[in-house]
Amino acid sequence: MKITDVLAPTMTKCDLAGGSKKRVLENLSAFITEQLGGDAEQSDGLFHKLVARERLGSTGIGEGVAIPHCRASGVKRIHGCLIKLQKPIDFDALDDQPVDLIFALVVPEEKNDEHLATLARIAALMQNEASRQSLRQCSSNEELFSTAIQIERAD
Repeated sequence: MKITDVLAPTMTKCDLAGGSKKRVLENLSAFITEQLGGDAEQSDGLFHKLVARERLGSTGIGEGVAIPHCRASGVKRIHGCLIKLQKPIDFDALDDQPVDLIFALVVPEEKNDEHLATLARIAALMQNEASRQSLRQCSSNEELFSTAIQIERAD
């Protein structure tokens, strides 16, 4: 599975506000739900699913990157959301480094194999230092999206 299969221009956000892991997950949930045409109740449900997943272990994979993900009923395909935070935050990452790049996934209940393949693909792309630096230099939603697509094509 490619990033272009799960990420749309409307699902990229440069300089999302945060301050804490909880606040970032709240803002992330609201942003994703808004882009998918959902309501406040769905946003709250998504937030609780992301928090429940984080309780199993942090999705902060290191080097300033987190890949929060959860399954959601009513979703027909995998949706990705790429975020660059205004300021790095503590995300309980594996390397104890603050996180400033987030690639979230919302996955249909039944898409287990695709879910794992997509997670692996995103993690592999985000392991590259040059890719992370390119994303960190973006200053607009459009630039963030196009940079992500260029990174994938170069891989």
